[in-house]
Amino acid sequence: MSRFILVAMMVAVTVAGCDRFPDNGLQIVANLPPDDSCVFAADLEVRLLRGRYDISYLPPSGEPRDYIIAPLLESYFISTALEFQAEQGNLQVTNFDITILLPDGSLPTLPADLVNPYRVDTTAVLPVSEGEAPTREVAAAVGIPASYGAALRGIPSVLLEIHAIGTTFGGFTQRSAPFRWPVDICEGCLTVPLCTVEQWEGSCLPGQDLWLGCESVELPDETP
Repeated sequence: MSRFILVAMMVAVTVAGCDRFPDNGLQIVANLPPDDSCVFAADLEVRLLRGRYDISYLPPSGEPRDYIIAPLLESYFISTALEFQAEQGNLQVTNFDITILLPDGSLPTLPADLVNPYRVDTTAVLPVSEGEAPTREVAAAVGIPASYGAALRGIPSVLLEIHAIGTTFGGFTQRSAPFRWPVDICEGCLTVPLCTVEQWEGSCLPGQDLWLGCESVELPDETP
C-alpha cells in the first residue's frame, strides 16, 4: 500500500503584499480525504463536507496526532510563454496561512505560546491553464498542530480560515481568497474500540474526519 509522509513547519505569519498578480488567480475550492491507497489525488470525486478532530486519540506511539488538511487548489493563470522565454505562469504553492476561528468568526482564547494565525509548509505545482478550465492540484499540510489540541478542549467546533500562498515561475506572489473549513472538536468520538498496532498502521488518518475506529480488537489467545 502506498503511503504519504507529511512533515510541516509552523511559523508566525507576516504576509507581504508586494509583487502580486491580481487576486483570484489562485483559489481553494474543497478539502479532500485520502483515497483507498492513502494518497491525496486532485481527481478524487469525494468531497468532505466538514471535518472532525478527536483530540483524545493517541496512536501506539503515545504522541498526539496533528489534524491534516488536503485543500484542492485551482490556478486560473493562462500561458504567457514566448518562443524565446520559458513558461512564467506555472504556480508553486509552498504555504498555507491558517487562522483558527470560532463559528461566529471571533478568535478563540489560546495560551500565549500558541500563535494564531500561523503558517504551515506544503508543496504543489499548478501548471498554467491551456483552455477555459483552471488547472487543479491537491496540497496536504498540518491544519491543526497536535500542540493546539489541549487548548481546544471544550470548544465544540472551530473554523479554519485558510489562505494558500504561492509564487509563479516568473516570481510573482499569489495569495488565495480565504477558504473556511469547519472542524468539530471531540474527545473519544472516533476511538471506540481501541486499535491494535496492526490495525492502526492500516489506517490513513486515524482520529480524524471519516475514520470510525477499528471494527474489532485482536485480543491475545488465552487458551491453555
